[in-house]
Amino acid sequence: MGFFSKTCAKSHWPIVSQWRRGYPEFTQVVALLPNGEIIYGPYDGYGRVDGIDLMESPRGRFWWPRVKLVLERFYDGETYAELGRSYDELAQGYFMAPEFLDHCITAGPFKNRAEYRRAFKIHAKW
Repeated sequence: MGFFSKTCAKSHWPIVSQWRRGYPEFTQVVALLPNGEIIYGPYDGYGRVDGIDLMESPRGRFWWPRVKLVLERFYDGETYAELGRSYDELAQGYFMAPEFLDHCITAGPFKNRAEYRRAFKIHAKW
């Protein structure tokens, strides 16, 4: 299995693997599950937050398509129902150029998924 990730449900910034050096503000997340569970910690790029596998719950349910990830710096106590969707991250949470992450920091949160996609096309060098 390769790297994969999602975008922040609030800022639309990429959630980046903790193994990507130099950008810790993109790795610390809050994961909200449909059952109300909330998990805090670093995202590893393989579907785990703080070592907890979000691909499957302890009961065998497949969580990943429905999990909502929020970068910790943007989380303000919202519930699962109050947040929008976390979309698939186009560079798999690791493989974008530093210019894209620098642009995110400089420009601030994206208004929507479309704005994220436009910035990605310009700055991510894919």
